[in-house]
Amino acid sequence: MNKLRSFAPGREESAAMLKIPESSGGGNGSGAGGDKLVPLLEERSRTRKTIGLIEARRGEVQDDVLEKVRADYVVRLENLNREIARQARNFQSTLKDYRELVGLLENADRLAVLSLEELKVRHELGEYDEQKFREISAGKRDKMSHFRQKLESYHVNMQRLENVLSQLES
Repeated sequence: MNKLRSFAPGREESAAMLKIPESSGGGNGSGAGGDKLVPLLEERSRTRKTIGLIEARRGEVQDDVLEKVRADYVVRLENLNREIARQARNFQSTLKDYRELVGLLENADRLAVLSLEELKVRHELGEYDEQKFREISAGKRDKMSHFRQKLESYHVNMQRLENVLSQLES
């Protein structure tokens, strides 16, 4: 039975299977990375290696014993694959939501640019004095800046999710 202990590869053998770019600190709080996924992928890699080690023991240990141990690891692998697939679906859903939000933010930014342009025309026509124009203009520019910062944050998070998903597909 001591031979069965050597089936599980050590942690030092596992390599990170997923490279996740650092967060931009964008501030939408989603964390849009693979912090929950990386340990699952590493565990899946270790489990696959363990199944390979079990197969390499054929002929050294009784087949019934090997099959029992192998079956345990196959179940673990199936559970890991299900959880990884669930995480991937969550990432795809989040990515879809981000795309919708980006569309809304891009539209809001476009409308803010048009509104600022309209304000300039009205100011030039004398509808607003200089002080009122500056006040309204500053507010519109602040909104535009906010929209653009959010857009940048969502684009960074979308790229991270796309990278994670593309690595899962390979």
